[in-house]
Amino acid sequence: MPIQNKAMLITYSDSMGNNIKETHEVLNKYIGDAIGGVHLLPFFPSTGDRGFAPYRYDIVDPAFGDWSDVKALGED
Repeated sequence: MPIQNKAMLITYSDSMGNNIKETHEVLNKYIGDAIGGVHLLPFFPSTGDRGFAPYRYDIVDPAFGDWSDVKALGED
């Protein structure tokens, strides 16, 4: 069986819902196996620049969820 190439989805944590958990739900409900993976753009607390000016890398911005949400998305 040939290997199928699947696209990588690059998205902000609040572009397909209000947070990572909702993004995960949207992906499961509407996208399924159509993509090969998800790259979440910065979800760390940030001083601006749509997340690209993080001031901490060890926590998830509470507006987006927490590490358990990131882990659950990664497991799928």
